[in-house]
Amino acid sequence: MTSLRTNFMKTFKFISSARLYYRDVLLMHVFLLFILTPLLTHLTRFILNQGEISYISYDNIGNILQHHALIFVSLILVLFLLLVSVYFEFTFLLLTVFFIEQKQKISLKALIKGTFLQIKKIKGGALVFFLFYFFLVIPFVGMSFNSALLAKFRIPVFVLDVIFENKFLYLALFILFYLLLIYLAIRLIFTLPGMILHDQSFKQALSLSWKKTKKNVLKILFQFLIVSGTITLIMGLSQAFLLFIQHGIEVFLPNISLISAIIIMTILQLLWLINIVLTTVSIFFIIINYMKENDFLLDSLSWFSPTYDHVNSLNKKILKDVIIGFLVLCVVVFIGKTNADFLTSTSSSTPLEVSHRGVDNKNGVQNSIESLKKTSQSTHPDYVEMDIQETKDHEFVVYHDYNLKALTGTNKKPNQLTLSQLTKLNAHENGQTAKVVSFDQYLECAHQLNQKLMIEIKPTKDDSPEMLNNFLKKYQEKIIGNGHIIQSLSYDIIENIKELAPNITAGYIMPFSIIGTPKGKMDFFTIEYTTLNSKFIKSAHAQGKQVFAWTPNDADTMSRMAFYGVDGIITDQMRILNETLKHNAPLNYSDQLFFFTIGMG
Repeated sequence: MTSLRTNFMKTFKFISSARLYYRDVLLMHVFLLFILTPLLTHLTRFILNQGEISYISYDNIGNILQHHALIFVSLILVLFLLLVSVYFEFTFLLLTVFFIEQKQKISLKALIKGTFLQIKKIKGGALVFFLFYFFLVIPFVGMSFNSALLAKFRIPVFVLDVIFENKFLYLALFILFYLLLIYLAIRLIFTLPGMILHDQSFKQALSLSWKKTKKNVLKILFQFLIVSGTITLIMGLSQAFLLFIQHGIEVFLPNISLISAIIIMTILQLLWLINIVLTTVSIFFIIINYMKENDFLLDSLSWFSPTYDHVNSLNKKILKDVIIGFLVLCVVVFIGKTNADFLTSTSSSTPLEVSHRGVDNKNGVQNSIESLKKTSQSTHPDYVEMDIQETKDHEFVVYHDYNLKALTGTNKKPNQLTLSQLTKLNAHENGQTAKVVSFDQYLECAHQLNQKLMIEIKPTKDDSPEMLNNFLKKYQEKIIGNGHIIQSLSYDIIENIKELAPNITAGYIMPFSIIGTPKGKMDFFTIEYTTLNSKFIKSAHAQGKQVFAWTPNDADTMSRMAFYGVDGIITDQMRILNETLKHNAPLNYSDQLFFFTIGMG
């Protein structure tokens, strides 16, 4: 109980002193968000353009390595630059907290100079450690290093869905792996501080961290949970209170609801800035506080020489206050106008409705004719999304997984069996049974139902060279004539389709986006909703391409995707989507602020 009270006291002391961290944290975030991140993105695009490479994803890394060695090396150098930048950010913020906690004044110039002194320590084993720690451990376990540079390195929800919906063994292994990463994250947490604050070698710092965290893993983890939990709770309650006030004004004082919404939106943005500071600095606060309590924090750093500024003259102080006041006024006016535009110009379009694998709320077996009929006739989606693969005899079967075992019990790949063999199999899911069907059967049923399809082509390395030509030769006329569309996780397949059959509407599926919208002939993008933001949508629309969000399954997320301006929503819950979009009236200001608040995170 004493430990709990002590941790809460430390947490509130940290939160109450947040103003001390503002200058450095916000300057660093501004630099990273508006200078370094765009620079790295444009540099990556420039490198890809030199090799006439339109995109970068998991499926073309091998091709880049094999056919564009210089481009691959250049991309590795960009990754190295990103790694160095993350190290610079970490060092800068760690030193900021160190000097504040030690009550030592340091100028911004001296702080930046001290940070640059640490760059020389990036070599050998330290480089491998940074790569492991920053890109694998911290993003995965969700530690409180709120880095703008690491913001896009997150696990898409669909990966977690696959893990949690499949065998118990996979779930158990995932949990064990997650716990192992948490353990390593804590045991290694003082490695970088040891190098930065103690001027130790990588091996010495690693040994120090391992030694100082021995038998204290739970203690450190508990402090992290207390700090992050308290910050989350305070911010959540503050935001909820503001939204409640706005809702009340809309009910009782509707004439001033727009003015109040602009003011509350500005306050929410201020809270967001405070949250950035707290979540970014909390990990450093815990590190420095723990080092101080356990007597391995130095009193001063070897390279630091304190300087004492002369008192500014009264005139200089007045001039400084006037300049700061003018800048604050300009920022407030700009934010107020921007917020007013945001609140009065929301998206009014209704997204297309797409049933994921033809299933609505587990009403049947995925990709089966029975589910197609039920879902199409009861919920009337604009499209039914379904999956096809090439068979051993170069026909096409409607099936999602690359192995048949999960649904049919047959431990074979679809391309290892003929279409005749595949259509004799029964698939079991959601307590129901259905025949595996050919694409011809599924297509014919869709035509009878007058149901448009979103056909996902799922390629494998064993596909025949003429797979795509065979597909287009046989189905191109029917696809165009009946308004079906095609999508694929393979960029090359979509580009080839648009080359061979430009009248077919085809889209590229992106599990995540790192450098924004890729260039290409595709008509639309399908992107996992947790990695989707309004910036990506605006960029795609500027290119004349649509965006489908995959796969929101609750009303709030569906409404938020519609609010962001997506052109289509792919879901497993068609009835919920029907109801959500049926009542898709213009949002009131409190709803807009709610979605804006979620989007800020």
